[in-house]
Amino acid sequence: MRAEGLLGGRAPAFDLSLLGGSESTFLVERARKLSSITDHKIVHVIYAQLRNTPNSFLKPFMWTGRFSSNKYAHQFPQSMLIPMVGQCILSQPDSELLSLHRKMGENLAIINLAMALHRTVVDLSTPPSELASSPTWLENMESGNKLAVLSGDILLATASLNLASFRVPKIVEMVSSAIADATRAEFSDLMTVSPDSNSELTTLSKQWLEHITLRHGALLGECCAATVVLNSPSTAISNSLLQSARNFGSAWGCLTRLVEEVKFFNEAQLEVDATESPKSLTSLGFTESGLPEPTLADVCWASSRDFATVAELYRSLAASLVSQSRAASGRLLQSSVIKNDVCCLIEESVNLLAKEAANCVYVH
Repeated sequence: MRAEGLLGGRAPAFDLSLLGGSESTFLVERARKLSSITDHKIVHVIYAQLRNTPNSFLKPFMWTGRFSSNKYAHQFPQSMLIPMVGQCILSQPDSELLSLHRKMGENLAIINLAMALHRTVVDLSTPPSELASSPTWLENMESGNKLAVLSGDILLATASLNLASFRVPKIVEMVSSAIADATRAEFSDLMTVSPDSNSELTTLSKQWLEHITLRHGALLGECCAATVVLNSPSTAISNSLLQSARNFGSAWGCLTRLVEEVKFFNEAQLEVDATESPKSLTSLGFTESGLPEPTLADVCWASSRDFATVAELYRSLAASLVSQSRAASGRLLQSSVIKNDVCCLIEESVNLLAKEAANCVYVH
């Protein structure tokens, strides 16, 4: 892959085995044991992580395809976007800075996994009625919750140490703010306001986009902006350059999520009876990192909209996000001293993603 040659290898990723042999083995074995006795959500997250791990150390611990994720690959991995942004604005390739940019990409993967693990914590205050009197079920769920909190905390501590190792306080501040935004996604209007048949389509679109921006765009955008700071940690940085990098990362994160949703929606709509009332905002079954995620299609279905309306909303949002991505990447490239190979890679990647979005957004 051309991008790998320009950006120092495969997309930055986090391998569970990097926690250390005993810690990672304990985590996987414990999750595997839980999978045999209960259906705690941490099992799905660990399986999704193992399935995508670049290291073979933990492969023997993988399960069967029982825990599918329905997650589509991006045209360009999000963690690779970070070193790409950092390198494109340099006057010439810099291997030392590239190493730091890739480390920031790895940190994105660590934080995303940590937050996914924390989101697996089960609310035990209102257990399912059929299991409320089962002490075994409660014990297993408590065990899963403890494992989720502990492993997530360890990963966040690892990410914090990585950020501190850059020795640039502004970067710690930027990424910490993005983590707070991602956490706020749990309390966005999409998650807290139940849609109904009286909900305006523009309101539904706005709620979905706000949620996705918090969940997926904010952190990627700040990590991209952080590479700008890494390039010149001791000098004043143009606010417009920082904002261009931030906007590009955020728009990319939202657009790739939209493409994943639409691909899933195009398959799921053939199997769903639109006349049935959904039980939740995750009724269609889309997942991210092994966890159920609300989609715009779920939200529209909950408000009694037909699938043609959903497809039209996706088409409109895709056009808007493609426009934002092109505008942000254009401003970013204008800031580049020279148009290097990485600049060309950014242009090509945006064009490919825009083409993919256009091809998958259609009405059956």
